[in-house]
Amino acid sequence: MKNTPKRKQRNKPGVVLFTAVAVMLMLSILLTATVSFVSVNRTKTNDNYKSKQAYLTASSTLESFINQIQTDTAPTNDPTAKAQQKKAIENLKKLASANSGKGTTTNVSYNGVDGKSDNIGTTKITVAQEGTSAKYIVVTCETTYLGKTEKVAAHISTHSVPKPAEYTNTIELVGNGGAGYDNLNVIGDMAGINNTTGKIYRFTNNTSIYGSYLMYGSLEVSTQPLIMLKPSLVDEKQGSTVTISENLDVSNEFHINSTMARADGYNYVNIGQKLSTSNHMDVGSSGFDVDLFCCEANIGGNDYTQYGNFYVYKGAGAYNGDATFGANGQTINGSLYVEGDLNVTKSLKVTGSVYVTGTITGKDKIVCTASNIHEGAVLSKAGRDAKPQIPVSADAYVYYPEDFFMSNDTNVTTISDKYQAFYDGSNTKTFNTFASDWTNVDYTLTELIDLTGTGAKTPVTSRYKLRITSSCTWASDLSFNDYGNGSRILVDVSDSSGDIVIRLQNGLNLGAEWSPVIVVRNRSTIIDTTTGDRKYNCYFVSDSGSAITLNGIDSVTGKSQHSGSSACNYSFKGLKVFDYDTYVRMFDSSVLNNTKGNPGLPQSGFVLNPTSVDVAGSYRPKNSSIIFLFGENTTLNATDQSFFQGSFYSPQAIVNIATSGLGGLVVTDSAGGKMTVQCCAVGVVIANSFGNANTAFYVYTKPSTTSVMQNAKGGKDDYAYGYKLDRYDHY
Repeated sequence: MKNTPKRKQRNKPGVVLFTAVAVMLMLSILLTATVSFVSVNRTKTNDNYKSKQAYLTASSTLESFINQIQTDTAPTNDPTAKAQQKKAIENLKKLASANSGKGTTTNVSYNGVDGKSDNIGTTKITVAQEGTSAKYIVVTCETTYLGKTEKVAAHISTHSVPKPAEYTNTIELVGNGGAGYDNLNVIGDMAGINNTTGKIYRFTNNTSIYGSYLMYGSLEVSTQPLIMLKPSLVDEKQGSTVTISENLDVSNEFHINSTMARADGYNYVNIGQKLSTSNHMDVGSSGFDVDLFCCEANIGGNDYTQYGNFYVYKGAGAYNGDATFGANGQTINGSLYVEGDLNVTKSLKVTGSVYVTGTITGKDKIVCTASNIHEGAVLSKAGRDAKPQIPVSADAYVYYPEDFFMSNDTNVTTISDKYQAFYDGSNTKTFNTFASDWTNVDYTLTELIDLTGTGAKTPVTSRYKLRITSSCTWASDLSFNDYGNGSRILVDVSDSSGDIVIRLQNGLNLGAEWSPVIVVRNRSTIIDTTTGDRKYNCYFVSDSGSAITLNGIDSVTGKSQHSGSSACNYSFKGLKVFDYDTYVRMFDSSVLNNTKGNPGLPQSGFVLNPTSVDVAGSYRPKNSSIIFLFGENTTLNATDQSFFQGSFYSPQAIVNIATSGLGGLVVTDSAGGKMTVQCCAVGVVIANSFGNANTAFYVYTKPSTTSVMQNAKGGKDDYAYGYKLDRYDHY
């Protein structure tokens, strides 16, 4: 068997998902495949030409079969389509396992442009087992042309894979308890995804969310928080929403505004139970309507102003769709819909119409054209007036860091061998190991980099006190004299290093006198052709031990079960973690040439772009290849201007980033608007509970699609059935 250079270019793995494909349909695809081939002088009869024509026909037929399936099918979340995917894979296995694994062979005919059969040889295509299991299949095309035969094959492994995880929230709480936020500022979406009733979240002191908000539980608001609905950072064509599954209680000034005109599908607030206000609530603004839905309303205190429609619809239990308006100053610049009874105790201005299914008390206090007030109305609840659905549950996590640490299933993890090596004695390296090698000390790196986004590259030099080139433990064994005072440490990910896993030694406690600056450079050359993400990543993992037991997937919840994870505690002051490509753009040469010290503020002119579109004059980081994986009962405390550019996956851990972060960072939106912030993190933070302090921002950037985080979500109902194209071969 040989693998020609031309074929090697096609040896890129990819998961292909089937829609409803029965055995006869698969055979039909084989029988009717239309191939493209190179026109040649048919008078030539030399053997070289014959072999080339046979090869072109065979390879085009095989690729046509693969491409047809890839073109006609796509990933799906629809349960019916998933069942069809599973059936299709079973049918493919039946073709392969026929004749004791020798498979099924079919002759292929070709249709020319004039509807007649082209004389480009005779071809047969075979779907057979490779080895003893139908899990591994080889599809072979064999063409004979003028006595010369060529054969090509596609090697396939059938399997079920968890649905790839999508990370759309800058901060996501997984725990079943409430939380309080003081001066929390989020650029991107935020969610509390645990659907446990009775939780209460509290916003105080100018907490702001510039995106969407989804939470299961109730929200209590005081001291001027703001939700500014902005286009999705995941997809700029989508808008944003606020969803609260239980009650919203506003005691002191709450603003929900938008930067975009209303359209179906976004710009709404959806409250699953009761809205209560006692002091100033604004929803929407002129030209930027935001609709509001709830199941009971009690508007009181001072000032309620809305641009958009106000809907009060019946809900479960005692929520009868009743509304009371008794605020000092209340205006709805839109229409009011009440499915129960309406009680107006103070002047209510409505610029549109009032529709009430029940009775109206205080009709004389409604400032509205009399003909636009409708008592005993029938509400259509269609189109814009349809109440958005509150999802029964969020997309739950199935696999946890413990699975990534210990599982032997390569569909789940790629780092377990490197993690377990810390505990079986095969990897005893620490940061100090690299400090003992002079080639990694006082390391200088010069690289050509496109700093302007124009394609023109200039040499950029950056210097580091220490370089890390493989997996190791970050222990407390470095010399403070050499590595304190803000030492720059480069973690260098490459093809030779593969994934670099850095275990944080339990109890690692570094005060402000250390203030390390970690810079992660990723130059692995294997690139995901769909996302552009590099194959290998850098993982900072908790010291959770090797006694972890994976107890399988729970048949009821569909979640992985584990036990034996050791508790860990970490404390850092002034720790900063940067992606190299951001670091060398964010700071000027005076910073990059130092091996120690606080890097300070970003250089003038640097603008970070967290959106999904390019914005002139800004830098848009790629998906983050820096991943923090903290196991159950781990606690991280980061204070004193700590900053993290990377993603935290810590669904059973506590993450406290109580820090003012990195100052002077300019962030842009998709329209080119700018704001200067103090930034604690650029990435996503997923935690059981989350703590913050000080007026600092968290900015969205999603994790690399090649990281193990892509396998975190899924479950027994969330598997996609398909195959992996392992390689092509030319025999």
